[in-house]
Amino acid sequence: MHVLRKPRVEQLHRKLLNGEIGRRDFMAVAATAGLAPVASSLTSPARAAEGDMIHYFTWSGYEPVELHQPFFDKHGRSPDWSIFASAEDGLQKIRAGFVADLAHPCVDGVPRWHDAGVVQPIDTSRVDYWDDMFPALHTMNGAVIDGDVYMVITDFGLSSMIYRTDIIEGEESWMYMYDEKYAGRICARNTTASIFVPLKILGYDPMNPTPEQVMEAADMARKQRDLVRFYWDSQTDMEQAIASGECVVAYAWNEALVNLLDQGIPVAFAAPKEGAFGWACGLVYLAAAENDEQMAYDFINAWLAPETGKYLIEAYGYGHGNIKSFDLVDVETLVALGYDDPVRLMEGTAFWVPMDPAIDELMLETWEDIIAGL
Repeated sequence: MHVLRKPRVEQLHRKLLNGEIGRRDFMAVAATAGLAPVASSLTSPARAAEGDMIHYFTWSGYEPVELHQPFFDKHGRSPDWSIFASAEDGLQKIRAGFVADLAHPCVDGVPRWHDAGVVQPIDTSRVDYWDDMFPALHTMNGAVIDGDVYMVITDFGLSSMIYRTDIIEGEESWMYMYDEKYAGRICARNTTASIFVPLKILGYDPMNPTPEQVMEAADMARKQRDLVRFYWDSQTDMEQAIASGECVVAYAWNEALVNLLDQGIPVAFAAPKEGAFGWACGLVYLAAAENDEQMAYDFINAWLAPETGKYLIEAYGYGHGNIKSFDLVDVETLVALGYDDPVRLMEGTAFWVPMDPAIDELMLETWEDIIAGL
């Protein structure tokens, strides 16, 4: 199998974020590796906007120039940027008066940003790669509100299972996570994802379940509780457990495959017969944007460029909004990540999209009960 290589600076940055190394150690190691300029950009606070330079509000780890190289080539520098801890954190900062031009939340949160009045519609005629995007991304629930496009979806990924191929064999299925033979060696996720999975196993629409279906899925989650080694909050903790053999199967994101293969661990990222889950994130144009409008669209176009997608797929293990990006990546890498047929993947994946608030609240309350042993 082709070994995916995560850039050294990204590995260091992830360790910094997870508290495995300090900022001083991060800077020292990065400098030794010849990565000091990049390290500085990852750890320095955002500068005040200079002139008409746009300000980008995003997740940590999305600042590398390779994710917007065409923009850098055209304007001679990267945009100013700031980091949010979560999309909700970003929304609250904007509501409190923080000013930026573009932000990078995920599609299931866009309606909240819209209802708060902090985003404006995007003119898709100015998005150069619009026709090269997966058609499903044009109309995904949350990205389009009242007929207007509020998000250009740039990146997506899968939520599935990572498992040890030297231990687990057979048809890939979410039932790995419920198999008593792996009792005490299962790492589940400490979120309502542990209810969403049973909904999919039971054949229900996980994004639109009834209260009764949620309760049925919760019963499966309670049975799983006795089998899990631990519920993970940090993917780093889960990856370490898989690497050591403490766990042999875990709920995971694509990035886990990149990180574990890079360590030489025999793992696969499952394409479960019941279907995977997916997340989709992208760029929104903020209502309070105050810098050059064309520059904002230049940044959107840079993010959607095929070469950006190639880097995203190979370095992060995430999917890209531009279909043509996948043509630039070798087949072995695509197969390992589950992207060998991205159009079919789009059709068979349950993407996290906005849900009925009452069902969402029910799932949150039910998960709290499960964790509490009720």
